[in-house]
Amino acid sequence: MSWFSPKRIYLDYAAAAPLLPEAKREMEKYWLKNFYNPNSIYTEGVRVRKEVEEYRARIAKVLGVAKDSIIFTSGGTEANVWALRGVGPGKVIVEEGSHPSVSEAMKGREGGGTVLVSSIIPDNKLGRKIREKRKKNNSDYPLLHVDASQTAAYYNVGLEALAADLVTLDAAKLGGPKGIGALVVRKGNNIAFPPLGTPPVPLIAGFCIALEAAARDREAEYKRLDSLSARLAEAIGTGVPSAEVKRNAPNIVQVSVPGILPELLVLSLDREGVLVSAGPACDSNKPEPTETPVRLSLGRETTEKDVSEAAKIFCETVENLLKYSHAAV
Repeated sequence: MSWFSPKRIYLDYAAAAPLLPEAKREMEKYWLKNFYNPNSIYTEGVRVRKEVEEYRARIAKVLGVAKDSIIFTSGGTEANVWALRGVGPGKVIVEEGSHPSVSEAMKGREGGGTVLVSSIIPDNKLGRKIREKRKKNNSDYPLLHVDASQTAAYYNVGLEALAADLVTLDAAKLGGPKGIGALVVRKGNNIAFPPLGTPPVPLIAGFCIALEAAARDREAEYKRLDSLSARLAEAIGTGVPSAEVKRNAPNIVQVSVPGILPELLVLSLDREGVLVSAGPACDSNKPEPTETPVRLSLGRETTEKDVSEAAKIFCETVENLLKYSHAAV
């Protein structure tokens, strides 16, 4: 079953993915039947609290950590903010391409020695380097935070796999519900957190199921989407020779076309039935710089037909926009 109309091709999975049916089924029992507050001390509340802890333990198992390492947040943005603001005063080094929430969280930070490196790298080379230097410098080397919101569906993002100290996750990028994420904290690191509210039980349940599904299907989906995105990038590069095409394996293709504003291209593709984005969705109300690439991101429901039709529409749309631009000069 496809989630989208055959006349609309959705290529913005990096912004949001449809809820997995298995996650939806798990969540439904907490809307009406087991709706009780898990902080209550009567039998029903205690039972739900126990189930929350079971979901936490299952999430921890996927990530290879103790369940106390899982701190639930309202999403990836909140997890990023907590990671950067919870480490205490000092300098934070942020990798290029990081989510805007990381830059926002850095505002107002004092100088001093470097206390944290924030990265989006999905491999553990940086983590190993930091860990080796930390051992040589009596643990004075900074902590490593990895925002794995975009990569958790396709890479092993456990703390040991990344050699990281803090990892951000967002359920909405995995086929889980919007409004839930987690900051995974290596044991022994003292991170200051604000007071935590009542656990959102249905969202936690959906998050758990989505993460388990991602881990289960990771290898097959990586291979499938890597092949599809390579075909998409090649077709666009061939059809629009002036375009700069960059592929972030396995599922993202970024395209910059000289002479075409990114928002104009996104809106033009929308009119033709192809849904893409320019920059992070949470920054969509801010005008993007002209050099911002248009992002096409694939996901579970993306088919070979989608890729073929989207590439054709993309190339035709760019050709028409360039003709109009030249004619207007």
